[in-house]
Amino acid sequence: MSLNWREIALILSELPLQGSTIQHVTQNTFHALTWDLYRSDCGRWRLYTEIGTPYSRIHALTEQVAPPQRQKTAKLQRFVQFARANLEGAKITHAEQIPGERLVRLDLDNHGTMFRLYIRLYSGAQANIIVTDGNDRILDLLLRRPNRDETSGRTLVLPSSRSEAELQADRFVVRHRTEGSFNRQIEQEYGLQSSETTIEQLRTRAQQLRDRELRRLEATVRSLERKRDENASYDSYRKTGDLLSSSIHLIKAHQSWVSVPDWEKGGAPASIALDPKLSPSENVAAYYSRYQKAKGTWENALAEYSQAAAELEREKARFEEALRQTDDVEQDIARLQRLLERHAPVKETDKRKAPGLICTSGQYTILVGRNAKENEGLLRHHTRGNDYWMHTRDFPGGYVFIKYIKDKSVPLDVLLDAANLAIVFSKAKNEGRADLYYTQVKYLRKPKDGKAGLVLPTQEKNLSVQLDEKRLSRLLSGGEDAVEKP
Repeated sequence: MSLNWREIALILSELPLQGSTIQHVTQNTFHALTWDLYRSDCGRWRLYTEIGTPYSRIHALTEQVAPPQRQKTAKLQRFVQFARANLEGAKITHAEQIPGERLVRLDLDNHGTMFRLYIRLYSGAQANIIVTDGNDRILDLLLRRPNRDETSGRTLVLPSSRSEAELQADRFVVRHRTEGSFNRQIEQEYGLQSSETTIEQLRTRAQQLRDRELRRLEATVRSLERKRDENASYDSYRKTGDLLSSSIHLIKAHQSWVSVPDWEKGGAPASIALDPKLSPSENVAAYYSRYQKAKGTWENALAEYSQAAAELEREKARFEEALRQTDDVEQDIARLQRLLERHAPVKETDKRKAPGLICTSGQYTILVGRNAKENEGLLRHHTRGNDYWMHTRDFPGGYVFIKYIKDKSVPLDVLLDAANLAIVFSKAKNEGRADLYYTQVKYLRKPKDGKAGLVLPTQEKNLSVQLDEKRLSRLLSGGEDAVEKP
């Protein structure tokens, strides 16, 4: 539970606030700040403030409550930047608690510029840390509350004074004392609870992320396993071609079927389907061609399956390591934060201005050009050297770009999503499959006097993909992964 006003009064009575100078301000979490202070008679000390949570409090800090927030946001940066620019170096000339309220006021003098720092230690919508000038005009707030008319430039409205009789009749009491210093007691009681709350919240988010990511990877592995198994009998085409080749004299023009002896079965007859539009030698060549094609598909499917299965195992191990519990809470929190940051979606501030289609695959953004003009626009204005470019081989079509995420390699599942988009926006769509190549944008070269959008790739890698209607439906229907149109 939060501190009541009597407990806050006791804490303030133990703190050397008046005469201390603010040396540094740190934002630990969304609701918590640490103030590094100095006073000549007691040296350096730290003040911890947390508002708007079940553990709202103020006390001297001797231990680390939670590691500083790693991921920056506009709100967190704004107030800290203001505090560092205006409050660091200021001396606390007066410190008081508004009688009967969970509201602390610190008067600050920063080399002649006067500020007031109000700390409202509530757990609900009234919670805030507010900086005003000497006339209570709001300069900045930790949490902006426009519905309460609390924004920069407005005058802060303070609660009405309570009578002495009302204060005496108030039912709040100080909790049972277990330490000589009430500051130390509160730090011990709340610090552990706050850390436990933080790590449990992070662990829950990490577990939800794990379940979502592993489900996606497992679905990819199952799909590639089916594709591998469907093409595992590719050698049957070669055998059929061999049978036809050895008995080509038995094939008549315009036949749909032919019966030839099968030497592997002691010469028993084997019926083989023919294309009546083809000559005997062309029918033989067609079976050998189907063999080569099916073999290539099987080899690609096997490689893709192995890669996806290995990626699944790596992700399982990564999540297991991140979720591992130790006696070091701070290290556990740091590992969970790194995991969540690694999977955080990339913010594309100008992606709606991009031509073509914009899809998302997991945390990756995919840009799709549908014609030469869109290809050129994406290439010139919306891609960078580390982004990936993909295109169908032997078929004209649009360019597909996968936006780069720092320190991450593109997962196979994202490559397959991009490949399906490249096929469906190319002349290979009716074929149902295609060979593709991909490389990073920095390895593309524009030929001199070449047409708009024309590029020559180097250091490219190859990919053979069969069109997956379910995958396309997910990408283009605005389901879990969305598509945006300009």
